[in-house]
Amino acid sequence: MNVNQKIEDALADLVNNNIWPLSCPKETPPEEWITYNPELETPGLFGDDTDLEWVHYMQVHWFKKGQQNYLQIRKKIRQRLREAGFTVTESVSMYEKDTKTTHLIISCNIEEDD
Repeated sequence: MNVNQKIEDALADLVNNNIWPLSCPKETPPEEWITYNPELETPGLFGDDTDLEWVHYMQVHWFKKGQQNYLQIRKKIRQRLREAGFTVTESVSMYEKDTKTTHLIISCNIEEDD
């Protein structure tokens, strides 16, 4: 299973399947949605000068219209990502005044499947 499938399988039901790579494709976004994007792909282990294992560093972006208390959803997203095999490394939250949307960013990483 690839990294995108793992993220979608872990999180899709939290936002009524409104989850996409890179950006929301809808002209009018739903009330709540998730997008995700790669930050970095890099070898995590070398042997005999050869890359043996690759690590994918990803960002997961949760959005919800209005000013929201994001504490519960942050815990759920982190828990689901950990259950799917990701290591969660940080989270940042903000309110986007121009779109009137609460935005939560969670960074995570996972080793690539063979």
